[in-house]
Amino acid sequence: MPDRVDFTVATQPSTLEHYRRTWTPGPGVGLAGMWVSAVVNDAAGQTYWGLRGADDFLIGMTHVVSPITGFKKLTHSFDPDQPHLFAEYSAIDWFEPMQYTESPDSVVLSYPSGRIERDAKGFHWHDASGRWEIHGTGVTDIFTVRVPEQDGIIDQAYYRHELLSATGVVDGVEVSGYLHQDYAYGPPGMVYPELPIARQLQGMWVSWLHEYPDGEWGGGSFWQGRDGLAFGPGYQTKGGITTAHDDIVATPTFNGEGKLTTLDVTIGADSYTFTFDTAGSYVHYFGCLTGSSDGREPARSWCWVEYAGAMLGPEILDMVMQQYRLARGR
Repeated sequence: MPDRVDFTVATQPSTLEHYRRTWTPGPGVGLAGMWVSAVVNDAAGQTYWGLRGADDFLIGMTHVVSPITGFKKLTHSFDPDQPHLFAEYSAIDWFEPMQYTESPDSVVLSYPSGRIERDAKGFHWHDASGRWEIHGTGVTDIFTVRVPEQDGIIDQAYYRHELLSATGVVDGVEVSGYLHQDYAYGPPGMVYPELPIARQLQGMWVSWLHEYPDGEWGGGSFWQGRDGLAFGPGYQTKGGITTAHDDIVATPTFNGEGKLTTLDVTIGADSYTFTFDTAGSYVHYFGCLTGSSDGREPARSWCWVEYAGAMLGPEILDMVMQQYRLARGR
């Protein structure tokens, strides 16, 4: 593996076409994974984390990516075994076949336990039993990074991300906060654990959103390369403008137990500091924006980091994918 990888970054305004299953970011690729996630708070400050995946292990199936999460009620602790809100999501992953319908005005993914929709009003995520509903309004443009085939990278891949502000109800309680929707694309028939971003490049993934007292939103998302690899694609939104960057640098600080406590980030001429006091799993950390080069203090903020060190290498990912071979016809 070279110590540097070629890649390109871009942004574009979101349209309904981006959520149709026929849309791809370039030629020769197909959908290899889609995820929706909410990190929201109630009026008392309690944080809830929900995550749903689709097409990333089995094309045409959605799942709750449990035991990492279905919906969790996070406590300010680095204990990775945070309490689940709904018991059926607490032990094994929950795969369901999904149906896709579209019209000129909407796109809907439905499955027995719920549905995910896009329409002119934004994003909508419903539980079929009414235990939660989350609605999102776009804050950023869509960001895309492309990693082409090259020395050491045998398959091209794309990753796409956007941020939304969220409102809704979880377990009967009104909540608001942060939402994102992200996608992966690769050679037709491949899924995310088979793509080079997951297998060779990812050292850290970061996504955050903050709101200032005057209602202005900021935030972004980015990657950092594994084992010193120069791989820093990402974007930020500032003053209502989304900009893509290819040289983001993040410096983490860990405590004596190896838990992430702070992250110092440089994006172009801007710098940010994030502080963490919560784990959602063995590889996921949650915190907030505690400093920035412009000196402004946000009224509220959310930051989510996925950091697995060298844990998620090709050997582990191949072992995970073994159980899906028969269902994939492989």
